Amino acid sequence: MKQHIPFRLSSVLYGHDSDIKAVRGPSEDLIISASRDKTARSWFRIGATAFCENKMYLGHTSFVNSLAFLKPTAEHTKGLIVSGSSDKTINVFDPENAQDPIYSLIGHSDNVCALDVTPSGYIVSGSWDKTTKIWKNWQVADTLEGHSHAVWAVLAVDDDLIFTGSADKTIIKWQNGKRVQTLSGHTDCVRALALLPDIGFISCGNDSTLRIWTLDGQCVQELNGHTSFVYSIDVLPTGEIISSGEDRSVRVWKDGECIQTILHPATSVWCVSAMPNGDIISGASDAVIRIFTRAKERVAEQNVLKDLEEQVSNHAIPANQIGDLKKDELPGSEALLQPGKKEGQVIMIRVRDSVEAHQWSQTDQTWHKVGEVVDAVGQGRKQLYNGKEYDYLFDVDVGDGVPPLKLPYNASDNPYNAAQEFINANELSQSYLDQIADFITKNAQGVSLGTSSQYVDPFTGASRYTPSASSNVQNTFATGIDPWTRPGTSSNTQSEKAKIIPQKTYLTFRQANIQAILKKIGQINETLLANEITQNIALTTNELSTLEKLGQFLLNPLIQAGDHQSEFDVIHKIATQWPFNNRFPGIDLLRLQILYTSIPAKYVDNDGSIINLIINSAGISSLPKDNIPNKDQDTNAMLGLRALSNLFDIKEGRDVLRREASKILELLSSTWNKSSNKNYHTALVTVFLNFAVLYQTSPDEDNILQMIATLVELLKSEIDSEIIYRSLVTLGTLINQNQTAKDAAIAFDIKNIIKITSIKVKENRINQVINEITF
Repeated sequence: MKQHIPFRLSSVLYGHDSDIKAVRGPSEDLIISASRDKTARSWFRIGATAFCENKMYLGHTSFVNSLAFLKPTAEHTKGLIVSGSSDKTINVFDPENAQDPIYSLIGHSDNVCALDVTPSGYIVSGSWDKTTKIWKNWQVADTLEGHSHAVWAVLAVDDDLIFTGSADKTIIKWQNGKRVQTLSGHTDCVRALALLPDIGFISCGNDSTLRIWTLDGQCVQELNGHTSFVYSIDVLPTGEIISSGEDRSVRVWKDGECIQTILHPATSVWCVSAMPNGDIISGASDAVIRIFTRAKERVAEQNVLKDLEEQVSNHAIPANQIGDLKKDELPGSEALLQPGKKEGQVIMIRVRDSVEAHQWSQTDQTWHKVGEVVDAVGQGRKQLYNGKEYDYLFDVDVGDGVPPLKLPYNASDNPYNAAQEFINANELSQSYLDQIADFITKNAQGVSLGTSSQYVDPFTGASRYTPSASSNVQNTFATGIDPWTRPGTSSNTQSEKAKIIPQKTYLTFRQANIQAILKKIGQINETLLANEITQNIALTTNELSTLEKLGQFLLNPLIQAGDHQSEFDVIHKIATQWPFNNRFPGIDLLRLQILYTSIPAKYVDNDGSIINLIINSAGISSLPKDNIPNKDQDTNAMLGLRALSNLFDIKEGRDVLRREASKILELLSSTWNKSSNKNYHTALVTVFLNFAVLYQTSPDEDNILQMIATLVELLKSEIDSEIIYRSLVTLGTLINQNQTAKDAAIAFDIKNIIKITSIKVKENRINQVINEITF
């Protein structure tokens, strides 16, 4: 094979908290990315081998799965970023305005997993709702219906010629909105399409192949080399094809042959994209973006290259991904003396008691270690099904009078493989594939921030609505664990991680079971109606109907409208007139409504602002001085603190928080030690952290000193790692931005307190924050 200049690592971008699902390189100095952490982000080049995070684009309420970029126009001189999400919406952002999309496109009824733009700037979107939509002037101009399953891929060749790829294994050619041809060839889901100049286009899919087609629909070549699902493809300026997939690789193809395989230290490489300068961007399940280059001047430093090599070499490969391995029959290291047969060939060898995977590089004629095979059965496995152990055993209700079916799943499995096996085993319709895989993805999640709860519904006990203990913050901290589809995937080396301090975004509490909250309100309301003394404060039929409408709005706030003032009035009634031990679901609803309408933040009456309403109704200001709070007091106060945290998410909320900050911080500083409950402290520290973010502009030194003093006392006694972590990030953010805060930190002997903390709690993320705090 002819020798080719290989791609080598150029840069590594850390910042996202979960899988990178889409990347784009509109220019050689700009990268945009989308992630399951619900954000899209932009990155600017600051050196030959370095990019820094520029903006974080907020607005989606679920995974961001697809991206497109609209070229600059006279109206939008920086271009526009287009993002699609499993919240069913498409957001359009000005690159310079990260807080709010300038347009939100509503029309799809399921996950928007594919985006492209036409030469004239029309947006083309594909969705799990089986349709493709064409958007002109930010409105749906046409809906293309023809696929029987999810539309995973869209390709706009020009304004009138569009190709779509689907989970139904076909590609459809559309001309002027009409279906003119169906292309068959793939034997599994079609996952991506890309234009191949002078020939036609490329497709890839779950059948592990790439296929090259003419625009007339003729398949002229099939490329084989990937060993699992191929998720993403693109074309370099040289005409070479790049692809990525579930075999954790990016592959480079020239003249029908794979000329380079770039392995990643991750389970999946979800996306790959070409840059105008010929570099390659990849995004993977380890939440890391990587750039690879052939240009000598853009190759990373030797220590960075070495680090990636070691990460790949030490990557654990579950045995069940390899097949039936008989260790005793494997060759030893002498097998590495024989050259490989083709680029990317993988062999297993036995090294003492372990099994190593090695891959052949045709470029440098060398075998490279690419991982160690480990037993797929982990220590925490407790589910037994048909004589085998599994990480999870789900009950899946398919309806139609059929009893729930058992779905076994291991953390190392591919959700789509597991879903397909489940369909085959139970003779279900293939149309269930995406739905079941999505179910697995959402339910087989790793640990996220603050997931444990010791709160109970004081009325119904264990099997009940519980005010959610998971923070589910809009912008979560990196915890070293993939919180969605890859439980236990570890982060990369500490030295290469993006800086944690200063924290730049507000944290909010969004997770909720809306129907459970409304059900609990209904149950309490019946109790109130049954008692003559409380009948006058029970909700009327109209008020209950208003809450049902609020529930629909909260389930889909970007689509639904409502009378938010009337909804707030009903919440206000529950939070202020219902008995203290009954009002927690009302405070919980207030916490949620604050996120999606400014009505609560603008509230003013004789008792003051929304701050007074929250503090008084939740009992934060009346926690017992000498006694431990009971469960009702703990629960209400915790929910009130979460409501305060959520106020930071909107401008009107920040305005009132800034005005009343002294009162809030003085109260919280005097009550932080009244409760020993973890979730109360987590919410309280989150309020402090959001104030630290707020004070990065127009700091209030008295309030900053108040927070530092409180956090110092809290750290002396706290043992929970999540609370310690948020406290340290808050301290670091305050100290980072203010000399008075630095002086106070020295006066409080924070160095010694931090040293004791690092001994008390040994976690990489805590050590990283400590290392970033400078005096």
